[in-house]
Amino acid sequence: MEALSLFAILVLAGAIIVLLYYYMQDVRNSPFSRLQTQRYGAGEASAAGGKMSGMTDKVYGVGEKLKGKVKDVPISTDVFSAKIEAFLDDKSDQLIEDWELATKKDLVDVEKRYSKISRDVDELESRFNEYRGSTNKKIEKIEERLEKLENLQVEKKS
Repeated sequence: MEALSLFAILVLAGAIIVLLYYYMQDVRNSPFSRLQTQRYGAGEASAAGGKMSGMTDKVYGVGEKLKGKVKDVPISTDVFSAKIEAFLDDKSDQLIEDWELATKKDLVDVEKRYSKISRDVDELESRFNEYRGSTNKKIEKIEERLEKLENLQVEKKS
């Protein structure tokens, strides 16, 4: 059985228990149960009434057990959310370190470093273009000189 299907079964079982609890509350507070209690009396019963009274007592006992267990379960998620937020506030530094999360301060530092690097890259690019221009001029002069030397050697040989 997969974990998801097990979780779904547990959720359904919990929902059934909660529904039974509220059903028991309604049955106990319904006008029919008051009439039945008045008709048969609290402790006295005929043969049919005894069976019904015994069943009512069992149902009432189960309802009380459920009431004790369900009483501590919060109806809304606000309490649960508040507990999670308190936990995260207490353990946030440890969580950031363990999960290697980035904080706002980290992001600001990265942005500053990025802007400095982009300025440096622009400066390096402009310096490289200047160097390339002067280097190209030097190469052209060297090529001219080589041509002259080659032409002189060719003239000497001929």
